[in-house]
Amino acid sequence: MILLEDLNVRDPFVYYENGYYYLYSSREVDGAPAFVCHKSKDLKAFGQPAILFKPDKNFWATKEFWAPEMHAYNGKYYLFGTLKSDDRARGTQIFVCDTPDGTFTPLTEYPVTPEGWECLDGTLVVEDGVPYMIFCREWLEIVDGEIYVMQLSPDLKRAAAEPVKLFSASSVKWTRPLGANNYVTDGPFIVKENGKYNMIWSSFSENGYAMGVCRSKSLFGPWEHEPAPLNFNDGGHGMVFRKDDKSYLVYHAPNAPAGSERMQLVPYELS
Repeated sequence: MILLEDLNVRDPFVYYENGYYYLYSSREVDGAPAFVCHKSKDLKAFGQPAILFKPDKNFWATKEFWAPEMHAYNGKYYLFGTLKSDDRARGTQIFVCDTPDGTFTPLTEYPVTPEGWECLDGTLVVEDGVPYMIFCREWLEIVDGEIYVMQLSPDLKRAAAEPVKLFSASSVKWTRPLGANNYVTDGPFIVKENGKYNMIWSSFSENGYAMGVCRSKSLFGPWEHEPAPLNFNDGGHGMVFRKDDKSYLVYHAPNAPAGSERMQLVPYELS
């Protein structure tokens, strides 16, 4: 078993089912990037990582496997992960499995995010049975990172509509540039509460990496941003899960140096 305080993890994602917590992350396995899952009964001690997906020589992506998150949808389990290769733009690929910690297979040959865009951190939102992906367009391509919403086909295999821009990082009061004028958007996650959509997302603030919250009555906006970030401990890429009618915020902190990142878990109620 691995104790929580000893587990190095970035961009943690937690799913709870039938008495078990599943912690999704990425790491190198035998020198290759992979998506993995640690299983736990109490979020204090975790089993060794189960390999969910490790590419073979025919898979398009070769590096920078980031931020997997798992969503139960229509009787299956879908893993959303960010990947890249030297000859193809970064994108969010969707994988499918019959169990939350089994071997996942690619749902399509390539990512569902727009081809040619540098995209990351896609997350699933289902509204009235219609699936949508919220994702980031990366600052490395466009300088000022953006967040989009895009309707997906019912089988999650393709876009069902053009992506719609929700906001750019520099438009939010608390964000600060990374370097001269690069504004980051990372890790959007949506929770619907009290008739509103609550989005947690990450960027950089005066105190380092941080999470913000914005709210809207519609997935398509307009989005009203809180004037200050949620946290000041150089942590981010958060998500929220519910258990026993309570909500918990999960994220990693600190953001640097590499190897120091640990999962943070705090009770949290969205308004």
